[in-house]
Amino acid sequence: MKKYWKFALLGSLAYLVFLIIMMPAAWWFRLLPLPAAIQHGPVTGTLWQGQIQQVQYQQLQLAELRWQLQPWSLLLLRAELQLDSGSMQQQHLPYLQAQLRLSPVAVEVRDALLRLPVPAVLPLLELPLPVQAEGNLLFDVSRLVIREQQCHELTGSASWLDARLQPPTGTWLNLEHFHASLRCENNQPLLTTDPANILALAIEATVNQQGQLTVSGTLQPSAQLPDEVHQAMRFVGTPDAQGRYRLNF
Repeated sequence: MKKYWKFALLGSLAYLVFLIIMMPAAWWFRLLPLPAAIQHGPVTGTLWQGQIQQVQYQQLQLAELRWQLQPWSLLLLRAELQLDSGSMQQQHLPYLQAQLRLSPVAVEVRDALLRLPVPAVLPLLELPLPVQAEGNLLFDVSRLVIREQQCHELTGSASWLDARLQPPTGTWLNLEHFHASLRCENNQPLLTTDPANILALAIEATVNQQGQLTVSGTLQPSAQLPDEVHQAMRFVGTPDAQGRYRLNF
């Protein structure tokens, strides 16, 4: 009798494993506590490998998000995934590549590369003056660790590539590139720009747990920029003794 009981137990375990392996990804996806602001299209595949046809947050949209889960990682009570979306060759579309590790106590992102078109990001920002902008934002994250919804470790960089700006005067300006470093400070992600740019833009930007962006710093447009740029600075405020304009928003 014990012999048959063991076979029955093994058979039940094998059947349970088979169900987990073959369960459609759409069923698992419904268990995720996604914010209401995130919209998505059809989910296909299995828990181990699949894709979402579309993921959208306001104007930001990933046309297709693919994942691949390493089964052996579950034996260590964590989930390790490879995430991919888009193509580096399609410069006008978002691109994502990242290694993701999920555990009961933390979320870890490694070797992540995220590209976002600036026109899609601009509506999310409350800027001190009405402008239009073009180019791509590129985030290169070596390591990010989040515990209890707080930033515990962040190593990486950010860039605004092929930057173009249209101030209220209406003329498009080529601003080349802007670069910044990424780190954690006071349990929040912090972006600090390198002021060696045509606007002498030196800012620090943070995002709190509610997703609110805070920016503070200065800018001092180069004398080689057209007069209309300096005229547009009246929307920003009054310069200090060194000719720098204060940014706080």
